[in-house]
Amino acid sequence: MSGEAAPHRRLRLGSPGGEFTAAVDPDGACVSSIVHAATGTEFLLRLPWEDEDWTGVFAFEGSNQEWHRRYAGGWHTLVPHAGDARTVDGVEHPFHGEAAWRRWRVIESSPFSCTLEVVLRTVPLTVRRRVQATATGLAVRQSVANHSGREVAFSWTEHPAFGSALIGPGTTVRIGDDPIEAVFPDEEAPHGGFQTVRAKGRGAVELRNADKGTAAVLHWDPEILPYLYVWQEHRKTTGFPWWGRADTIALEPASRPYESDGGPLGPLTLAGGATLTADFALELTCTNL
Repeated sequence: MSGEAAPHRRLRLGSPGGEFTAAVDPDGACVSSIVHAATGTEFLLRLPWEDEDWTGVFAFEGSNQEWHRRYAGGWHTLVPHAGDARTVDGVEHPFHGEAAWRRWRVIESSPFSCTLEVVLRTVPLTVRRRVQATATGLAVRQSVANHSGREVAFSWTEHPAFGSALIGPGTTVRIGDDPIEAVFPDEEAPHGGFQTVRAKGRGAVELRNADKGTAAVLHWDPEILPYLYVWQEHRKTTGFPWWGRADTIALEPASRPYESDGGPLGPLTLAGGATLTADFALELTCTNL
């Protein structure tokens, strides 16, 4: 998330059959765009300042404000922490965790996929992320490896924020077979909200807008990430940081409830030398041809 975010640095991917295109930014390994090629429909939130260059810019006091100043949408991975900045065992962890602030190394890149990696310094973890454009949307495989000889505790949250193509008064959200209560106002009415839903045993969430002919289904392993954060911001914040421009719902598989209990950094643990791997699949539908 930090540093320069120039458009030419993003890795451009396309599915083998040309159904979808995607862009991945090495800053934070963020998926900044997923587009249905035939219609030009963008599925992720993208904000007007996404192409700004932050090189040499004065920093806000505190990582919370700085994150929100720079945040321009997309799909981030939050490791080893999500939520407000906190200090654990004398180490400062920034808002939403170190991985989202770091520039990742590109390990492999092809027309269809890319692999990026970062060695974290707030915890002894190496994170590797492979993103692939598919005929139905996007596939992500991420591994977290402990490169130390001691056990490490951490949190893991995926943070995809969806854009206006999926949002409207008729939008519905379901986890497994169960509806999630969410408010999608018309264009004249603002709304905001946040909730945490138990996801164990229900590793699929569907966002559907029948009026626009669009849908997104996110699949993940609910044994690793047994919670789902549901963040909504529909033009409610008219001041900093969104200035009334954000119209989004984020559906975020997570390893723990959002609020920290003041204990360890997270509920996930890795023994020295161990690795944890998880797969995510985003299936997209666009019938408004």
